[in-house]
Amino acid sequence: MIQMSNNEMLQKITLGTEATETVKIEVNDITAEFEIRPLTSGELSKLQAMEKQGFQMKVGVNPQGRRQNVQSNMTDVNVNAGEFNEYQTEAMYTAIAWSLSVGKETVKPDMIKELPTGVPEDLFEHIINISKLSDNDLTVIKTFRKDTGGEDNL
Repeated sequence: MIQMSNNEMLQKITLGTEATETVKIEVNDITAEFEIRPLTSGELSKLQAMEKQGFQMKVGVNPQGRRQNVQSNMTDVNVNAGEFNEYQTEAMYTAIAWSLSVGKETVKPDMIKELPTGVPEDLFEHIINISKLSDNDLTVIKTFRKDTGGEDNL
């Protein structure tokens, strides 16, 4: 067995993000072919942060920095459903754009927003699979699966 250094192993694993897959999607009686790649761990972290922008958490703390009991004895969490949905959708468009950015080609999320209804969702389904993402990775996946009829569609 050949022993690899940590750097060599990281480079080998990173090359996995260059492993692309061609997916076919039907759009207006046309079969469109797209080349996608898996999302990286760093990209996933950025998408998670993007989604969480819709949450505002209020925690009471005393002057010493310790959490205080608030009247309801619970932490206040403000969620604007419209904003939260907007952040989830933005995360989905961004994930698709990053996955479609193969080689020297760069795809912007605004380009994904211009696609016909259903095309981003179809692409996102393939990206979930190629990136091996789960419901725990992004909230939008849970929402996406509910909207498309459950996990059986993936």
